[in-house]
Amino acid sequence: MSQLDQIIGANVRLYRRANRLTLEELAARIHKSKATLGKYEQGTIAMDVNTLWEIARALQLEPGQLMETLEPPEEKEHPAQPAYRQYVYLYDGRASRLMRSLLVGGDPQEEDPPLTLFYDVPSFEEPQRCRALYYGRRQRQDMVVNYYFKNQSNSIERVSITLMRSLDRQGRGTGLMSGLSARMLLPVCMKCILSNTPLAEDESLTHSLLLTREDLRLTKRNNMFMVEM
Repeated sequence: MSQLDQIIGANVRLYRRANRLTLEELAARIHKSKATLGKYEQGTIAMDVNTLWEIARALQLEPGQLMETLEPPEEKEHPAQPAYRQYVYLYDGRASRLMRSLLVGGDPQEEDPPLTLFYDVPSFEEPQRCRALYYGRRQRQDMVVNYYFKNQSNSIERVSITLMRSLDRQGRGTGLMSGLSARMLLPVCMKCILSNTPLAEDESLTHSLLLTREDLRLTKRNNMFMVEM
């Protein structure tokens, strides 16, 4: 078995679990046996191009996403494809807790790479346990970066992130995430932080995600939700 077979198999298992699908359910969707799908996931047999496309379509992925390694760059022994990876932080005031999400994709030098957002993960080492899974793209224009995502299990829900393109010395930036509240299905907008590396989840990070008096002043004065970048 090749390294690429192992990468593809690990990704099939990851995205299948993130979609809350059993082996039997995904096997039925691609018209393969449970045993054959299990061997694909273990990387013990290679899949043909048609099967790769069928699995990607069943999981609502682009085929290239199944060939990317989700390991951080420093942990890759033989990277098959450079991975775009950012760490996303939010603060949920309803539950009074810090929320972390993982943003991964293809070549970071690609202008508009397909991206996957593992939303609200218990840890960055367990993206398959995300609360929701989104697919989309990044668009960079001058000083602004926009991200657009669609919820894999609920196509009516879309999420967008907007932040200034320049990051600070720590490789992080503050922006706004907007979408629908999962509990009330109402439009919401939250302050978020994107970072090139995991951040210390301490009081300082939480404070950075809370709305400040200046944020509220700008919002009230302009009658639109705004945060200082």
